[in-house]
Amino acid sequence: MKFLEFLDKVSELIFPSDFKCLSCERDIQKGEDFCEKCKKELPFNNGNVCEVCGINIPSKGKCVRCSGKKVYEMARAPFLYDGIIKKLIHNFKYNNAKYLFKPLGKYMAECYIENNMQAEIIIPIPLFCKKLKKRGYNQAYKLAEEIGKILSLPTINALERIKDTPTQTALDFKERKANIKGAFKCIDRSIKNRNILLIDDVYTSGATIKEACKVLRENGVNKIYVLTLAHTMLDNKNQ
Repeated sequence: MKFLEFLDKVSELIFPSDFKCLSCERDIQKGEDFCEKCKKELPFNNGNVCEVCGINIPSKGKCVRCSGKKVYEMARAPFLYDGIIKKLIHNFKYNNAKYLFKPLGKYMAECYIENNMQAEIIIPIPLFCKKLKKRGYNQAYKLAEEIGKILSLPTINALERIKDTPTQTALDFKERKANIKGAFKCIDRSIKNRNILLIDDVYTSGATIKEACKVLRENGVNKIYVLTLAHTMLDNKNQ
C-alpha cells in the first residue's frame, strides 16, 4: 500500500466521511449533528422569552397574548422557526426524513431540563388518521418517543384527532382557533391527576396547543408543560 493511501485510510478512521451535517451534508465527526458553519447559523431561541408561552420578546415578562389566564404552566422551544431549523422541520414532516427525530429530540430534551419542567407522562399532538396514513408517521410522536427515552418518561397517545382540520398556515389567530375547535378527544383516562408534557413540532399561534390543553384539563390532568422544537416569531397574524 502506498503511503498516501495509508494516510487516507487512517484519516477515514479518525474523521469518517459517512457522518454528514444535517443541514448542508458536509462531512462531520461522529457524535456531531452539524458542521461548524451550520452550528453558528442555528436559530436558538435565546434571550428574553415570554414567561408563559416562551416566544422571543424584547424584554422580560409576558407577551401581549399571554396576559390572561394560563392554560399550561409554561411552553418552551430550543429554536426559532427560521433558517436551518425551518428547513429541517419541513423535511421531517414532508420529505420522509424520519431520522431527524433523534438529533432534534435531543435538543428538546435539553430544553426540558434547562427549564426545570416536571412531567410524569409525555403526550404528543396527534395527526388525523388520513394524514397519518399518508405521511406514515406522526412527527410529534417520533419526537416524544426520543425525548421519553432520554428523560425516562413514558409516551402515551392519550389524545385522538377527530377532526380533519385544513392547514392553519394562511389563517390568523381567530381563524386558527375556530379551525381547531373540537379537533381532539381524550382516549386514555390514566392521565388524570398527572403532570403532562405536551409535544408538538412548532408553536405558531398556540391555537392547537391550547385546544389540546383544554381537552386534557377537562379530563383531570394536573400540570401541563408544553415543549416544541421551534417557536415562531411574534407578529400580528399569530396574536
